[in-house]
Amino acid sequence: MKHSRLSALLLLVLAVSLVVSACGGGNKNTDSPATGSSDVAPSKAAADKEPVTLKISSWNPISQKVIEKFEQQYPYITVEPDQIADQYREVIRTRIISKADMDIVWMFPNQMREYVDQGVLMDMSDEAWKGNYLESAVQLGTVEGKTYGVPYNYYAVVIFYNRGVFNDLGLNVPTTWEELLDVSEKIKASGLAPFVTGGKDAWATQFMSSGNFGAYQNKDPLVFEKLASGEKKWTDPELADFFGPLSELVDKGYFLENSVGLGNAQVVQVFKEGKAAMYPMGSWALDEFPADFKEFEVGAFPIPLNKAGEPLVVNLISDNIFTGISWSKHPEEVKLFMDFIAQPDTAKLWSEDTKSAVTVVGGTSPTYHSIAEELTKSIESNVSTIFPSLTPSMEPAYFPMLQQILLKQKPDLAKLMEEMQKAQEKDYK
Repeated sequence: MKHSRLSALLLLVLAVSLVVSACGGGNKNTDSPATGSSDVAPSKAAADKEPVTLKISSWNPISQKVIEKFEQQYPYITVEPDQIADQYREVIRTRIISKADMDIVWMFPNQMREYVDQGVLMDMSDEAWKGNYLESAVQLGTVEGKTYGVPYNYYAVVIFYNRGVFNDLGLNVPTTWEELLDVSEKIKASGLAPFVTGGKDAWATQFMSSGNFGAYQNKDPLVFEKLASGEKKWTDPELADFFGPLSELVDKGYFLENSVGLGNAQVVQVFKEGKAAMYPMGSWALDEFPADFKEFEVGAFPIPLNKAGEPLVVNLISDNIFTGISWSKHPEEVKLFMDFIAQPDTAKLWSEDTKSAVTVVGGTSPTYHSIAEELTKSIESNVSTIFPSLTPSMEPAYFPMLQQILLKQKPDLAKLMEEMQKAQEKDYK
């Protein structure tokens, strides 16, 4: 099930080493879009070339429709997708160590710096297609000022909501923290729980806090690198309110009573039954609301942790950075493929075929899900950042803190930040 797989993804992004550097946080690049077009007919020169097999390794399926379209445009190239379902990280590492025949690989964000340092990845800094992506996507694939790849699919940290409840109470989608509190208070006054979340699956407790990551990263793109190196500390004043949003919602009684012991699957069911109006989660949970879900109309909006006057920063998550391998026998064909998938029409085909959002600006299909168009417009009209990740010792410290808050144990939030810092120091290099 996708939400089970994505639980592993969220564990990943909270547990892995920081990899990105430089590049400001923003929504779109100002560079001119790449000039390549995925609709160009195959040229005679291409037809006369020697046959090439382009090997692409991934842990998720790659759009077969996109592959077919690429092969039509470049008939001398055969794309050989290799989906590795189990032990992906270890398999790729073994292949890299042996310098196996490789061309394009999906990398997890925490692998980038390691393999850049080892000279494994192809430098794509000068490729024009970078201008077609969300700036935050290019940032995630950039190490020490050079771009080695770009994440393709993404998920957004959002709040799913019951449109019927909002309509009945005359509520608008909130775009600031103050508006979210106002909406929550009105829902509570109606006799319905504003939110539901559970504490049994620790990874599922994080979204009202980890949504802060985008705001921090927008203010300082290198904040997580600085935390990982010791240049900044979790106890610094600008991070003091990290647990504040979740704590405030709990203190105000905005979570469904006695729900903290539920697992995420149970939380989803409670939300579907209309027992709470809002459910914070990643956008992979779109799968829980297919076209035949008729109980009520579901919407989704980015978590507005921003105060009035501050930008709403949408926190995105991506686990699949397309990278080229430096010893590929076909570097020009690698670049052709990277340019091809960066075109909005190709991206829409990929999005529709795989039922997923993509980081190409204007490339997410508005029809892959009933909520997709609304959510994509919200993401692309606001500032977005892609969370780069925390270091490995953070996860075992972080999740129990969230559970303490949800259990109404009223922990000292300043002490929690001290514990975060102690965990961070274990990973100093």
